[in-house]
Amino acid sequence: MKTTINTIFAAMLTGATLLSSCDDYLTTLPGDSLVSEGAITTEEDTKTAVNGLYQGLISATDPTSNVSYNYYGTDFITRPEVGGDDIQTRMVGDRTENFYRFTDRQNNAKESLWYVPYVLINRANVLLEAIEEGNIPMTDVTKNSQGEALAIRALAHFNLLITYGTPYQKDNGASLGVPVVTSVLDATALPERLTVAQGYEAVLTDLTNALNLISENKTYGHINRWGVKALMARVNLYKGNYDEAYNYAKDVVEHSGYTLVPNSEYIEMWGKRENSESIFDLDLSSTMYSGSRELIGAVVAPSSYGAMVATTDFLNLLNEDPSDVRLGLLINDKEGKKRVINKYPGLDGNVIVNNIRVIRLSDIYLIGAEAALRKNTPDQKLADEYLYQIRHRANPNNTKITATIDLIKKERRKELVMEGHRLYDILRVGDTVERKGGTHFLNGEDLITVNWNDYRTIMPIPQAEIDANPQIKQNPSY
Repeated sequence: MKTTINTIFAAMLTGATLLSSCDDYLTTLPGDSLVSEGAITTEEDTKTAVNGLYQGLISATDPTSNVSYNYYGTDFITRPEVGGDDIQTRMVGDRTENFYRFTDRQNNAKESLWYVPYVLINRANVLLEAIEEGNIPMTDVTKNSQGEALAIRALAHFNLLITYGTPYQKDNGASLGVPVVTSVLDATALPERLTVAQGYEAVLTDLTNALNLISENKTYGHINRWGVKALMARVNLYKGNYDEAYNYAKDVVEHSGYTLVPNSEYIEMWGKRENSESIFDLDLSSTMYSGSRELIGAVVAPSSYGAMVATTDFLNLLNEDPSDVRLGLLINDKEGKKRVINKYPGLDGNVIVNNIRVIRLSDIYLIGAEAALRKNTPDQKLADEYLYQIRHRANPNNTKITATIDLIKKERRKELVMEGHRLYDILRVGDTVERKGGTHFLNGEDLITVNWNDYRTIMPIPQAEIDANPQIKQNPSY
């Protein structure tokens, strides 16, 4: 069954309460208990509701069909990876083939990239409305829950914008983005698409408000004030507001207390639950997820589906420096070729269960370096230093060099591969890449030249949404 925004809200509104639904709205992580029927009335209830938001970032189940959709659990990472030039689908028929070949259309596109963010947004709105009604004591715990809910709502809207909207810098946000939903809607609501610019304004407003509420305390698996600032750096980078991206990235790098994992621990950190540069991870529970073979660990692992491998171009790029520690991530694929980037080796020997690195400090170093060169008054010294820190961690023999945009782009590719960034890095600044040669199996009808001028780089709005809501217009050319 195709799920629309309307049916999401209808599902949340059925039964005796908004707060206890078939979608396990208030499912805790890692448990499965629910807030008692009918109310979010205490600070502890707000904490339980927030836990449900984090679980929902991984996946959500459609209560009308009992179908589960993986979000950060799989699809939000795999699409931008195999849609770029560093990772490809291994062979015809593998699970990521549609994303690799850009064959998603309005009638067959993955529901996860549309459905799950709007489930999250509605969950956040229910919690925020309960707090804003003033019936819950406004303690530090309640304020923090409010801040976390605003941050997650912002993240969900931002991810929708970069999935279904034209990159901001192509037309300064003038084209259509997605519906921005900031209140609990009833099942008859017909929200319309706002412009990309309006969407970014809503995202940045939520993040700004979150900063005034959320704590700096580090609770693993939760976003804190530093995580919000890191997300502000990312959003402003995509928007082309480089002065703001620079300011937020610099603040996080220099004052947050997070530190880069040393070279000697880089490889092993991927199989650990937590590390010193984890600004915001999603903490998967082996109890809850150990049986889900659709999570990214199984999609990548040669012992399971083994569907994603490095391209020849990327292997050549990484091998430019034979002493680069990141070469140690390469393992053999199903065919015995050393081309799997093993960032999802599994926790405690279970390849299915991997904590998802939503925001790492290394990303913020590279955002800061890029923004430093692109901002109104460039800061070459900071760009040089931040680029050096990432290159030096990769190979302690690397010395400081003069940073350029091209060098920073190259380092982003090496450092952030398989973390869900590459396609968006290409699109956000209007770059073009060619996906051909090597082991690619694309044909003349596939998207080989990737840039923001091809309509297929923006996902189609699900047709069920168009049919149910006359206010929604489809993306051009679909």
